[in-house]
Order: sequence, then structure tokens, then C-alpha cells
Amino acid sequence: MRAKLTDEQERIQETAKDFLEANGGIEFARREMEGEDVVDEVWAEISDLDYPAVTVPFDHGGLGEGMVYLSALLEATGRYAMPGPLPETAAVGAPLIAELGDEDQKDEYLPAVADGDVRLSLGGYNDRNEALPAAVGADGEGTEDGSGTVSGTETLVPSAGPVDGGVVAARTRRTGGHDGGTLRPGDPTAAGVSVNALDSLDRTRPLYDLELDLTVPAERVLGPVHGGGDALRRAADRFIIASCAMLVGAADRAVDMSAEYTSERTQYGQPIGKFQAVKHRTADMWIDMQSARSLTYYAAWAVDADDPDATRAVSAAKSYAADRLHRAFGDDMWNHGGTGFTWDHDAHIYLKQAKAWRNFLGTPEEHRDRLIEARLSE
Repeated sequence: MRAKLTDEQERIQETAKDFLEANGGIEFARREMEGEDVVDEVWAEISDLDYPAVTVPFDHGGLGEGMVYLSALLEATGRYAMPGPLPETAAVGAPLIAELGDEDQKDEYLPAVADGDVRLSLGGYNDRNEALPAAVGADGEGTEDGSGTVSGTETLVPSAGPVDGGVVAARTRRTGGHDGGTLRPGDPTAAGVSVNALDSLDRTRPLYDLELDLTVPAERVLGPVHGGGDALRRAADRFIIASCAMLVGAADRAVDMSAEYTSERTQYGQPIGKFQAVKHRTADMWIDMQSARSLTYYAAWAVDADDPDATRAVSAAKSYAADRLHRAFGDDMWNHGGTGFTWDHDAHIYLKQAKAWRNFLGTPEEHRDRLIEARLSE
């Protein structure tokens, strides 16, 4: 693998950072948290920059890039907690349709995604108290061509409110693991779909319940009937990488904020950054951030290359980033003292994000078990 970003990947990071800083940095996130709907505004801006087109295949109007390129972009957007379903659209929705869709489905969705006209998400959980893959999919019944009914609740659906469509997983055959699932493109505004916002900790990237009671024709099936499990698992891995990349970007800024503050804040006639406890804590934050960054980009490369180590790489990135970056955001608040605990400081935004997404698509403990299982199966 190439252990360094290309010039083009570095440029897209810089343009994304410049775009957000020109718009107030984390101001988009704060406006979203205060109840203002900023997603349309953000999406219009990033569509002009071709960000939704990153993973859309070139022959459908996109840039045809993979997870390394997308991770570089999402690291920059995560630095300022940018709202909107860019991770869901670019890491999950568009790749799933490109992988499984027939030509009509690809022509319907992919050019529109590339142009910024369609935003996508993923409905995969049917029970917020169960872990994946046991919780995959609402109940589905139908014929062997995939037509039939879908009923039940898809829960923990990211950004279902501001999206135009998505991929819905239904359990159409009772088997173990991810198997037995059928995937279908979904429309949150369709008859038989009710969208309900959840009271989630991360108010910059809200979660929703979808109540489903609808009939789906055969032409709306995405990929093989009962055979969407492997594609869904790969989509979950891509989403994990995307979330880790955003956390890395946030942690990078947390390190910068701690370093700047502890260099300026004085106590007993000297900057507090010279005190051993503060100095070591900030150094540990930097090490945790850099380690999570390396694991995330390795996982992105492994997925792009379809490397046999991809499963382990994703779980290593998730288990490490979810635990260690959570600590880094807490340390940033600690370094800022009482100021760090106020609503006006940005540290609490990152900490809430880390808490909210820590267990999504698998807890760190579950991913460590996955690492052990992968090792034992060799």
C-alpha cells in the first residue's frame, strides 16, 4: 500500500478545510444543534465542489474514487463536525447501488447523487437493543423475484429526515449472520413510510426510526433476493471507516486546540503547557489521534484493494478509534479547565459525537471479538 496521501487527496482535504473555515468552521454544526436546518445549504455548497460524486463510478458522472480518497475528505469535514449525510451517501448508498443495482437503478440514482440532487442513507437495524448482524432488517415477505411486503421498524437510521432516498434491508429468509437479507432502494416520503426523529446525543448527525408498511415490486429489489448480506456487511465496514475518518479529523482539531490553549494560558508565571501533567496529556492525545489515523487509512486501503486483511483492519480501526479518541476529547476538555465544559466551547460537540457513534455498527468490544475470530479462522 501507499502510506502517504497523493497530492490530489491532500488538495481535497485542503479545499474542504478552506470551505468550512470560510463559513465559520464549526458554525454549521452549531446552527444545526440550535434547531436550524442547514443541511440543504451545506449540500448545495459541497455539491458545487463535487464531494457527493467522489465514490460514484466515472461512467455515471462521478469521480470513481474509493475509501482512501473519501476518508481524506471526511477527515477534513469531521474537523468541523460538518452536518449532512455525506458519509451515508458516499460510503454506503452510492457504492451499494453501484455494486448491486441493475442498469435502470444505476441510471436513476447515481448521476443524481453525483450532481447533488439525491442524498442517501441506510436502514439496517430493526432493534436498537440488539447488535448486528442479529438486528439486520425489518420483516419482509414475498416471492422469489423479490416482490412483496416490508413491515416493521428500521431504527437508528442516520439522517433519514434530510435524505431523498436510501437502501433498506429486510430479513426475507431466517438464517444466521447477515445472510437472508434483501436490499431495496427506499424513499422516506413514500406511502407506507413514517419518519420519526430520535432524541440522539449527537445533534449534528441525527438518527431516526422508519416505520414501514409497504408493498415493493420486483423491480425495486437491489441485487439478489435473500442475498444482500455480504454487500450489507461491506457497506457497514465502509461506514465504519467513514465515521472513524471524521473522528480523526475532530481529534486533530482537539489536539490543535489543546496545544494552542495550553501555550497561551499562564499559571504561576508560565504557560500551563509546560506543566508535566498537561504536557503528557496533550502528547497522549496526539499519539492516539495519529494511531487512529493510521489504522483508519490502512482499513480504507484494505477495503479498496479487497485485501484479505480488510475485515480485521476495519475492526482494529473501529475498536481503537471508538475508545481512544473518546478519551482524547475528554482530555481536551480537561486541558481547557472550566472553559472546556461550557456550551460555548467546541470540545463538548466532539465528545458527544464520539459517545453517540461509539457503539454504532458494533461496540469496540464486539470488534475486538471480530478480530479474535478472524485470527482463529486463519
